[in-house]
Amino acid sequence: MTPPRRNPNKRLQSLTLVITVGLAVALAGITYLSVTSLPYLATSPTTDPVFGALNACLLTAVPERVGFAVSRDASSVAAWSPSQLVVCAGTPPVPTTFPRTGITQAAWDGTGALWVASGTNDGGPSGLLRLEAGQFVERGPFAPAALVGTAKGVVALEPSGQLISLSATGEVSATRALPITRNVQLQTSSDGALVAVSGGGRFAVIDANTLASTPAEAPCPVQHVWWRAGAPLLVVECVDLALEINALNSESALAQPRRRIPATLVGPGGQYVTSCDVLPCSVEAPR
Repeated sequence: MTPPRRNPNKRLQSLTLVITVGLAVALAGITYLSVTSLPYLATSPTTDPVFGALNACLLTAVPERVGFAVSRDASSVAAWSPSQLVVCAGTPPVPTTFPRTGITQAAWDGTGALWVASGTNDGGPSGLLRLEAGQFVERGPFAPAALVGTAKGVVALEPSGQLISLSATGEVSATRALPITRNVQLQTSSDGALVAVSGGGRFAVIDANTLASTPAEAPCPVQHVWWRAGAPLLVVECVDLALEINALNSESALAQPRRRIPATLVGPGGQYVTSCDVLPCSVEAPR
C-alpha cells in the first residue's frame, strides 16, 4: 500500500506556527528584560532630573568615589574617595573639598549637618565627626559600621552590634544591643523620628531618640524596606509577599505584587534615591 502523501499546505502551516510561537517567546523574553532593566538604565548620574547637576559637580571634583550621602532636603550631596570628601551644593552646585582619609560612613541630620565616620590613618581626629562651621568636630570616639541621620542627630551601629543614638552635641541619649551585626540597614522615616532596622531577614522599627521598639513586625523574613513619605508607614518585601505596615501599631495590609527598586527615602520632601555609579539617582516611590 502506498503511504499517504503529506499535504504541503499543512506542513507549511505547522512550520509557520512553530516560528510564530518561537518569536512570541523571544519577544516576551526581550520585553521582560527591557521592563526589568529599564529603571537601572534609563537615567545616568548627570541627567538625573533631581541630582543631575549635583552629580556633574561631584564627577568633576571626586572622580573616584567609594560612597555618598544625600542631605534630607536633597539640596546637597557629599561623596568621598580614599583621600578626600567633597560636598556639592548651591545653584549651580559648587564643590567644597575636605582632604581626609579613612571615611567609611556619612549621613546628614535633620538640621542640615553632615556626619562622617573616619579612621585615624590621616593623622586627624578619629571616630564619629560632625561638620560645624567648615570644621569636623569629634562627636564620638568610635567608627560605626552603619550610620543614619535623624531629626536632631544620628543613630550609629558599632561593629560589636551596639546601637547608639546621639544628639548634635554628641550626647548619647540611648543605647541597645542588636541580635545581628552584619549587613544591617538603617533607614529613617520622613520626619526623622523613627528608624527601620533590617538585616538577615529580621526587621524592627525603633524610636530615633530612645531606641525603643514600636509594635511594628513582619510575618516573614524581610528582604527590602521602604518608608512612605509623610506617614509612619513602610512597605516591607519578603521573598513572595509584600506588606504595607503601620510603624506605630503594626496594622498591615497586603501590597500589590510588583517589582520595586531598592531605594531610600531621603527626607520629608518624598524623594527616593538609589546608587548609580556611586552617585545618587532618583527613583519613583514604591507602589
